[in-house]
Parts: sequence; C-alpha cells; structure tokens
Amino acid sequence: MTLSGMDVLLVGQSFQSPNRLTNRLRRWGFRCHFAGNMRTARELLGSIRVDVVLSDIHLSDGTGIGMLGILAGLAVTAFLCFPLETSCFWLPAVDAGKKCLGLPALRPAEFAKALEEMARSLGTATRV
Repeated sequence: MTLSGMDVLLVGQSFQSPNRLTNRLRRWGFRCHFAGNMRTARELLGSIRVDVVLSDIHLSDGTGIGMLGILAGLAVTAFLCFPLETSCFWLPAVDAGKKCLGLPALRPAEFAKALEEMARSLGTATRV
C-alpha cells in the first residue's frame, strides 16, 4: 500500500500547542502525535508506528537523550530540539534506526528543509 502520510511523534511541552512546526508538518503530509513526556511517548510508541520523532532536549521526566533508549530497535529518524534564547538547534539523534548523535546540529531553516525532503522521499515509499 502506498504511504499516504508519515507519522511523527512530537515529545515535550513546547509541542503541546499548535505552532509553525506542526502546521508545516501537517502541510507536508505528516500525521502528528503528541506526548508531553517520556512516559507517554513510550506508551504511544508501543501502540503506533512512527517514522519521525522530534523531542525537546529537556522533558519533565527525563531528557531527550534519554529518548534514545526508548527508540532503540525502531526504524525511526529522530531529532532533539536544543533551545537557544530566541531560536533553537536541531540535533540529529537517530537516522533510520541508527544512532547518530554527534552529527552537526541544524539551524531551523536547515531543519525545515531536511523535514521537507524527508516528507518527499517517504511519500513515495511503500509501507509493509
């Protein structure tokens, strides 16, 4: 069956209200799921399949880096949002199931472009 949209899990308090990022994700065909903390993210990941995980670096019950243990063995791509005073950096954490923490961080515009390209490439794939 053709992949008609991708599922993205957004983890953290900064994603709990609609914002430019979630609006863009939806426009690019992503189905957005939300978790306020690691516990809820773990529960959701046990019941739904996601293609992308975007997490705040600071969570109420842990850290975004702690999310890597939850994602072990899942074929997902994950980024961690590291806030700055007026913006943020996006840290690549997992690429198609392989840990990649330590790669160069992306600025918001670079991150948006990477997500858009991912949406295009995933949009032509087939889901097994």
